[in-house]
Order: sequence, then C-alpha cells, then structure tokens
Amino acid sequence: MSDNSKLDDKFPPYFTKDPDATEPELVAKRREQWRHFSRDPYKPPRNDEKQGQSTEQAPESQKQEPTEYSRRLRHPGSGWTLLFYDLAWTATFATLSQNGTFIEAMDSVSYFGFFAAMMWLWASQTLYSVHFYTNDWFHLTSIFLQLIIFGLLAATTKGYYLTNFISRSPGSTELNSNADTISDEDELKRFDDERTDLFSAKAMALAFALTRFLHLIQYLRACYYARWGKGAETRGHTRRGLFFFDRVHPQVYAIIVGLIFSNMMLFAAVGIMFSSYGTSVQGASLKLGLWIGGFFLEILSHVWYPVLRLMASRRTEKETLQGQIERVPHWTEDVNPLPLAKVDLRERLDTITTIILGESINGFAGTLASILTLAGVGKAVGIHVASTAFTIWFIAYMYFEGPKSGSSPEGEGLRRLTWMVFYLPFLASIFLLFVGIKNQFLLTSFLSTLGKSFEELPTLLEQQNVAQRLIDSDSTLESDTIIKTFFFERKVIWKPHYQQLTDLFLNALNETDFQHQMGAWGARLSMTMVSKSYEALNGEESISEDIRPLITNYTTNFTASLEDARLSADPDVDWGKLEYYKILTQLLHGSFEGARYILAFAALIPICLGIQCIIHSLPRDRYQWGAITSRLVLGVILALLLLLNIGRYQEFFVSQSLEKQRAGVFLWLEAFWVLPTIAIAYALQFLAEIGLAYFAKKATEKARLADVQAKAEAGVRTSAMVIGGAAIVDQLASNLPQIPYTDPSSEQDDKRASVVD
Repeated sequence: MSDNSKLDDKFPPYFTKDPDATEPELVAKRREQWRHFSRDPYKPPRNDEKQGQSTEQAPESQKQEPTEYSRRLRHPGSGWTLLFYDLAWTATFATLSQNGTFIEAMDSVSYFGFFAAMMWLWASQTLYSVHFYTNDWFHLTSIFLQLIIFGLLAATTKGYYLTNFISRSPGSTELNSNADTISDEDELKRFDDERTDLFSAKAMALAFALTRFLHLIQYLRACYYARWGKGAETRGHTRRGLFFFDRVHPQVYAIIVGLIFSNMMLFAAVGIMFSSYGTSVQGASLKLGLWIGGFFLEILSHVWYPVLRLMASRRTEKETLQGQIERVPHWTEDVNPLPLAKVDLRERLDTITTIILGESINGFAGTLASILTLAGVGKAVGIHVASTAFTIWFIAYMYFEGPKSGSSPEGEGLRRLTWMVFYLPFLASIFLLFVGIKNQFLLTSFLSTLGKSFEELPTLLEQQNVAQRLIDSDSTLESDTIIKTFFFERKVIWKPHYQQLTDLFLNALNETDFQHQMGAWGARLSMTMVSKSYEALNGEESISEDIRPLITNYTTNFTASLEDARLSADPDVDWGKLEYYKILTQLLHGSFEGARYILAFAALIPICLGIQCIIHSLPRDRYQWGAITSRLVLGVILALLLLLNIGRYQEFFVSQSLEKQRAGVFLWLEAFWVLPTIAIAYALQFLAEIGLAYFAKKATEKARLADVQAKAEAGVRTSAMVIGGAAIVDQLASNLPQIPYTDPSSEQDDKRASVVD
C-alpha cells in the first residue's frame, strides 16, 4: 500500500488510476474508442443507454418512434467521419467548377449531369448511414476508401464534358475528324486535350464503379446480419416464412438487386473506357448510357418498396371503408423495421448546403480580386458586390428559416425520398446561379471598363495633343508618363503602338489619309485592349483557339481595321457588320447567353424550396401557406422574366437607331441590372417572410390568450355548476317531510326491559 502511494507521488494525478466505472460518460467514451472490425447493426441498445439518453438528445427521426420498441443502434458511428465524407464529396464538383469555363449553355448542362451523379452517390450513402452506420473498422475503412476515390475525381476531372467524343471533341465545340488537315501545333493541342479528357473519363468511370462496389458490400453485410445475425433475434424480429423476406427488410433486398445490376453496368463502362472503343462515337454513347442506366436502376431500387407500400396501404384503407374488416397482412407491412443510427438526415443536408454556399462565396471572392485591379470598372462593381452579398444572405435565410426548416419529413417512405430528390435541382441551381453571377460580374465589369476606355482614349489623345506632337516630331511623346500609365492600367505597352503610329504618319499621303489611318490604328489598339482586359479578368488562356487567330489577324492586318474605320464614319452604321464587333460578339457569345438563362436558376431556388415545404408536410396555418405560396409566386415571376429574350434583334451590337428593338435581355444587361434584379426579388421575398413571421407570432399569442381565457371561463362555469348543484341539494333536503329520529340502541333497551318484566 505504501509502495503504491509512493509511486503515485512520483507521477501526475490519476496517472496510475484505473478507469472509473461509475462515470457513464467515461464508460461510453471507452466503448466508442474501441472498435471491432464489424458490429451487428441489429443489436438493440443496452438498457442503461435507453434510460440514460434523454428525449432531447435523440435524433428527430427517433423521437417519432414508439417508446416500447427502440430501433436505435447499440454502437452508432462517429459523426466526424461523415463530415469528412461531405467535404471530400464537395471537393469533386467544386474542383470541376473551378477548372471548367461555364460560358456556353452546354457547359452548365454537362455540369448538372455530373452534379446529379455525385448527388446520388452522397444520397445513397447517407440513406445507408441512417440505418446501418455502426462504430467499427468496416465503416471507417469503407468511408476512407471513398475519400480516396473522391480525391481521385477532384484531381482528374478538369474541364470534362459528358458529351465528349459524342457530339464534340475534347477542346473543341464540334466533332473533329482524323482526316482534317491541321498544323503541327494544332495537332499537338488536340492530342493533349484528348489525352487529358480520356484520363478524366477513365478516372470517372473507375470511381463510379468502385463506389458502387463498396456500397454493394455495405448492403450485403447488412443483409447478412439481418438474416443470420443474433441481433435480429434479440430485437424480436419475426420470421415471415419465406427465405427472401425472412427477417430481412424487403427494401434491403431491392437495393441489393439494384446495386448488382448497377455494378455490372458501371464496370462494363470501365471496360469500354479502357479500350480504344471508348473514344468512338458509339463507345462514348454506350458508356454514357450505361452510366445513366446504372444510376437509374439504383434510384428505382430505392423507390420500389416505398411505392408498393403506399399502394398497399391505399388498398387497405379502401377495403376498410368497404367493411372488409378481416384481411390478410400484406408482405409490405413493416413488421421488422430497419434500425436507426445517430444520423439526422436534415443535419446532413444542412451541412452540404452550407458547404455549397461557402464554395460559391469562395469562387466569387477569387473573381473579385482580379476585377478590382482593372482600370475603369466604374460604380457597377460596388452595386454588383452588394447585390451578390445580399443574394447569398437571402438564399441562406430562406433555406434555414423556412416554414419547415430544421426537421425531416415523418416516416421513411416515398415522402422522404421525394423530399430529397428536390435537393438535386435546389443545390445545383445554387451552384450554377453563382457561377452565372460570377460570369455576369465579369461581363459587366468587362463592358464597363471597355466603354470607359473607349470614351477616355480619344480624350487622352486630344489632351496630350498627339497629332500635333507627331507633326512637330516631339521625341517625348514615346515616353509620355500620362499616356504610358493609361495603357499600363489596361495591360498594354505604349511603345510599339507609338512606333506604329509614327510609321503611319510618315507614310501618309496627306492629312486626310493620316486621319483615316489613325482611326484604323485606334481600332487595332482597342482590339489589343479588349484581348488584354478579357484575359486579365478570365485568365491567360480564356480566349478560345477559334477566336485568338481572328484577334491576331485584326491587330496585324490593316485591311479589316481600315474598312471598319471607313464604315464608322456613318453614325447609323450597323455595328454587327464591322469586323471589330463581329470578333467581340464571338468573344462574348457565351457570356451573353449566360444572361439569358441565369434567371432560370434564380427561379428554381424558391420554387424548389416551396415544393419541398409542401412535400415535407401540409402547412398548418395560413401563414405557412403564405410563405410557401410567396416562394412559388416569386419563382414563377423570375421565370417569366425569361420572356426578356424575346425581341426583333437577337444581337447585342446593332446600330444606334435599332438599339431599342433589341431583345430586352440586352437592354437589361447594358443597364447593368442583371444582378440587382435578382437581389431585389429575393429581398422582397425576405421582407414578405419576415412580415408573415411577425403576424404569425401575433396570431399565435392571440390564440394562446384566447385558449387560456376559454379554459378559465370553463373553470368558472364548472365551479358555478358545482356550487349551484350543492345549493339545489340543500334546498331539496329542506323541503322533504321531517321524520322523527329514534336511536336504535334505545329501542333495543326498551324491548329488553319489557321482556325482563
């Protein structure tokens, strides 16, 4: 004893102490830290855990279950692994969005397809974790392997398009032919693009197949424990008399069948991509069809049982109404319900929504840095920054403070699956909306700096008296600080353009010819500023290979610029006929198209939120109906703004006399009102929901006071009835005839006395 005390004195407190078994938190921590390779998810919780966990600590889905039959896991898994899974999953499409251009409409379609596939990978794994995620090495290992797979996807999906080798070749907008005669440089670029795309396609096909294989193993393990494990027996699961449904939930069998066929199709797609057949039109089309078919079978396997159960319940209700009381229980009835883990589905969805909003902010912030350093962006930048910030805030408010926020739908059937399905367009619309906002931010900033430069350039040349200084052979013109600073701000070097202007002046036939040549020189200089400003905003390689030769030819070949200068003398000239504006239209074509469909994503967000609230559960009062209806109305109004695409002239650059006849979207874009319109629409919805919340609170307090008053009045009436009843009884007693009272004991004594006598 003394030796132990001396040993304890040499070490810090509790260094040699054994764990205290009377501390429930410490005991639970020890159980969580020690993991078996695999645990039976059907084992019921311990009795001490049932008594120790309060109702507030239980997940929302478990509060809905009857207390007499607990479905909780004995060893639920840790939450930090699921958070890492969400972050790794987000990195896949976040990397693709950063590497992709998202200028053309098909870019967004391709991204939506990839996002839908990734969303299903997350949803299927989450639905599994809700029921079978136990604290063991099996799940830690399987999730770790999926993190590696997601990392592989994030590292390899660089600008991938689903329609590559089908309707377009990698790095091009059309399908190239091997018989095309191209230069060695173009052939090298085509080779690099095809190699990069093929590597991305192989990595994607392999990742899809491996995740589905791991998912199949997870469900086979759950099926094994349900059929042959001891936990199902301990829970009291009843035998159904059939092998296929003997203690095993029918939905588990359906999902396993769907995963088996899905694995076959996805591994077939892997075989196609790792062969030369994968780069042909037929092979690439078959691969895409196998991907779509495999994921569709999985979705069908998840929906199959809830649909049959809903149909069976409707049939049962109909039979009950018809008076058929005696019936045979249908096989879809949930006799042996699935276990429940400590995984709240709503919390998982809130987490990925927050992550996606954060990724959108990061992408926007990265773009803002390049815009603020550009010259002549004007006040539009500040307005657009404020509009974007308010848009992010209003979307977050509508989602997290909605009528049904913070809870999942009741039950685990078709309603919950349908509710989850609408997260696909909702989350994809958030991401694509902010990609569109970023592109519109770049476009309006580009147009702003371009217009400002065009206005300031003639003024600058006039203020610096360039023409007269050329006549006077002023050598200081080449090193003029004001002129050099102006062009440096626009990423242009003044010296070569000064030398070109000097040569034109020396070779001019007369002053009229020089003025004409100087106008062409200004057009070429403007085209140089256009290309430099565009690359400063969008990246050095943002100009496509189809447009770059046109810009190079315009800035070096004087013929086109001279013709543009001649035509520009007419104030009513059609700008679309000038080579300068033809090149500019091709350069900005994708950005102009983005302005057409950005409202579609802005409209989908409130529409999806409104439909989700209705699917979640029917609104309980007029204020919830008001918030949901206003969201749907907002979405419809934003969708109707797509009618701005209607107009006589579907071009941005037209003659001044025809500007008002252009499609409304171009007038809207030219006024820099794209982003403020979206922000104002969401602001009105924000104010409407705040107002409805205020009136709902007032109505609730009024109803509560009325209820308290009604109960008080009911209590007064009850007391009055009791008091009145007592008075009536007393009055009746006083009106009854009086009967003389004789003590029984005295009568017996008199009788005994008479007998004795």
